Amino acid sequence: MNEVLIEFKDVIDEEIQAYETLGNLYNVKQSLLVQGKSDELWDVDAKIVESADYIKSLNSKRKIVAGYLGDENLTMSEIIEKAKAENDVIYEKLQQQQVKLKILAKSLNLQEKTNMTLIQHGLTMVGKTLDIIVSALMPQAQGQYDKAGHSVQSDKSLISSIVEEA
Repeated sequence: MNEVLIEFKDVIDEEIQAYETLGNLYNVKQSLLVQGKSDELWDVDAKIVESADYIKSLNSKRKIVAGYLGDENLTMSEIIEKAKAENDVIYEKLQQQQVKLKILAKSLNLQEKTNMTLIQHGLTMVGKTLDIIVSALMPQAQGQYDKAGHSVQSDKSLISSIVEEA
């Protein structure tokens, strides 16, 4: 059982590394969003997806190893309890890993929320920019008046489908 606990600890170490890498990628993405470098976001997003796939494979690996300890759905706390009875060094290491995983989970959640807020802000700014451009290109759509002071109606067929749906 000692070997299985060591293997489980090693898988958790790999997961921690993968989550830290994901956190670094989120930091890069946040920086690119703030700087408005949308072209570079594709590469970072591809790396984030790749990192997420790797984390999924590590999760599967962790479940396989946990299966050797009795049940593949064992929680980290349950495995820590098993290690407490077997090996004090692994027990302490698993406790440290559990704390680190909780911190990483909170940090990644906050980074994801921040990135989503930045994306929403960017979309709002793009929408406002498009409104300004449309106003400059089609001022009659904004309510122009003729020489007699009567409202000039624009031809609705000239309006794009985007404007019509809004």
